[in-house]
Order: sequence, then C-alpha cells, then structure tokens
Amino acid sequence: MPFLSIDQLEQGMILAADVTDTNGRLLLSRGQPIASKHLNIFKMWGVPEVQIQHAEGGDPEAGPTVDPEALRRVAQALQPVFADNDLAHPAVAEIFRQAVIHRSRRPVDPKPDRWAAPAGEAPSPAAGRDLRKKIRNRDIKLPEVPSLIFTLNDTIADPFSSADDIAQVISKSPGLSALLLRIVNSAFYGFPSRIDSVTRAVTIIGSKEVSALAVGITTMEIFKDIPKAVFDMQAFTHHSLACGVLARILAAGGNIRNTEQLFVSGLLHDIGRMVIFKYFPGQAGLMMSGASPGKSSLYDMEKAVLGFRHTDLAADLFEKWKFPVALSQNVVCHHRPLAAQDPAKAAIIHLSDIIAHSLGEGKSGEWRVPALDTTAWDKLRISPQTLSTIIPQALHHLGFLMTIFNGGD
Repeated sequence: MPFLSIDQLEQGMILAADVTDTNGRLLLSRGQPIASKHLNIFKMWGVPEVQIQHAEGGDPEAGPTVDPEALRRVAQALQPVFADNDLAHPAVAEIFRQAVIHRSRRPVDPKPDRWAAPAGEAPSPAAGRDLRKKIRNRDIKLPEVPSLIFTLNDTIADPFSSADDIAQVISKSPGLSALLLRIVNSAFYGFPSRIDSVTRAVTIIGSKEVSALAVGITTMEIFKDIPKAVFDMQAFTHHSLACGVLARILAAGGNIRNTEQLFVSGLLHDIGRMVIFKYFPGQAGLMMSGASPGKSSLYDMEKAVLGFRHTDLAADLFEKWKFPVALSQNVVCHHRPLAAQDPAKAAIIHLSDIIAHSLGEGKSGEWRVPALDTTAWDKLRISPQTLSTIIPQALHHLGFLMTIFNGGD
C-alpha cells in the first residue's frame, strides 16, 4: 500500500496504518477517512507522509515533466559538486536524484560565485591562531547577546513563569512578535484557526518551542546588515531557512522530539560563518576566493586562513551567550555529529545542511556538498525512500517562510 506525502493527500482517502506524532500520540487510526481537519493536524505535528489504502491521486512522485536532456545536463554539472560524497550510498543517491529533479525544474547554477581575495594578502594560519586567542581573551569582542534573549532565557528558567509572562517578553519587540505570528499562522504549522496573540501561540505550541523560534529570529537579525560586497545575506538566510525547515521535517520523520529546537539549530547552523562575514570581511574574502572546484572546500579554507573553523566560533559565541547546551551541540557538531552529546540530533542538522546545499537553495559560501557521515546517517531512523517525500514537503514550506522573512504576508 502506497505512502503519500501530506501535500498529496486528498479528503476521503483511507488510512492503511495509524498516524502518530513524534511523541507517539495517536493522531488518526487506520481505516479512518482523512478529513480537512486531519490534514491540518498532520502538518501541525510535522507528519511527512502516511500510508493509505487507495491512492487515486496517481503516482506519488508525479510532477511537471522534465526534459531528459535537461536532467542529463544537470546531473553532469552536479557531479563535481558531490565530489566529496559516495554516490553509491543509498541516501546520497536519493539526495542526488532529488537535487537533479529540483534543479531541472527550477534551474539553479551549480557553479560558485567568484570572490576576489584582497590584494597583497595571503592565508596565514599563525595569524589565525592569534585571532582565535584574541577572541577567547575578549580582545576582539563577539556580538553581545540581545537583551531580549537574555530576559527570555531567564523567564523560561523561572518555574513560576506563565505563558503570559513569556509572551510579554517577546511582545517588547513588535517586529519579532509580528514575524513570529506570521510563522505560526503559516502552512508550516497548519493550525485550523488563526492564532492572534503571542500568548495563545505559547499556550498552543509550548513555551520552549515559541521561545526557541524567538531566539532564532532575533539572532538572525543581528547579522542582517552585512554588506552585499562581503556576502549576499538574503541568499544566506535562504540557505539557513532551508536547513531549518529540513531539520524540523526530518526530525519528525525520524521520530525525534523537540522539532522546534531542530528548526532553530538548522537556522543558526552557520552562525559562526556570519560572525566571520560581519567582523572579519578581509579573511572571508580570502577564504571564499580559495574555495573552488577541484581544490579546497570553504570549510577547509577556514582552517587555512583563520586557523579555526566557523563551528569553533559558534562554540565561543554560544558559550558567551549562555545558549542551551543541546542547541549549541547541534550547531557546533553539525560537521562531525558523532562528537555531539546527542549524535542523532546533530546528524539531523548535518543531513539538512547537505540536502540544502545539494538543492541549491540559498548560499552559505560553500561550493561543494559536504560529505555525508555514513555512520551518523545510520543513527537516524530515516529510510532513503522517505527523502523523496520529505524533500518536496520541505521545499513547499520553504517558499512560504522565505516570503515571510522577506517581509511578505
């Protein structure tokens, strides 16, 4: 009996198996017909696909017809982008297939942007080590934690705080409140009725979940003024959102709890790179000019130019800001998930970053698709076949969220 992604379901279809949320709570029993309210519930709880008795809607993977020659050209162009990966691995093969289909339908140039290194400068690992030392000694100051995040963390930690207390903190920023409400009222959550206040959002979604969203949004705002000459932050936000959306849906598909924490971890996974762009633009230019086909990845160029990597900067920043250890670990270890306290959650961010790069959704400065840690993949309860429904679902939600983050409704 076929599986269909949530976006392919129609009212009246009959379930062939129980549908549960990430906590194992029954949402709808097998044998029951699917109604409109059930579609909203499935979306709200991050259910990626369900098994049905009759799939009168046709082939689950049906979509716009793509010219075979276009597929061939895109596949050929993507080969060097996947050079660090084993295309024979089932998960990599499916990601590659999805990337070819997606880029063929909405052409994305796999070639990197070109950056010119500042004249007269060359990579200096010794200088980079001194830079990290200065950062640790606070000679070079990292950005200060926004007062709203500090107050919000204190409020959450107070066992006597209420949903209204948390909402009052968030409501001190009208812009944050408005953006937060647009997100929770989007198709990403699929609530059947409109949520018209932050207090109601906290009550329905949960204090930790809403607070995590607020922290992620506020943190991204710190870096929005990076000059385009250094990096295109709209493209960077696009990549970060893609990673966050994929992380939330992959977590639900892998029956991993705290999906909002995974969304924010994905959103902030390259925060160290944002610090580099904002505070060390000269070094950023050197790094990106050295990352090219057949040579070094940007991840390796960070080590060559700075003496450390963006994940090390993320660790310094999260320690300074006193962020939750779980969120910090997801971000800091997304290139080496097995080193995390919870390898499965770090592996979700690792996989999300790989998929976002492969699809060409936004830019992080990296040209290559990062190598999949196959041992980390094995820790996830996700089948390669499931990616064929998770990836299109994530792309569907990404479009809505990009509109919201770019100031649309």
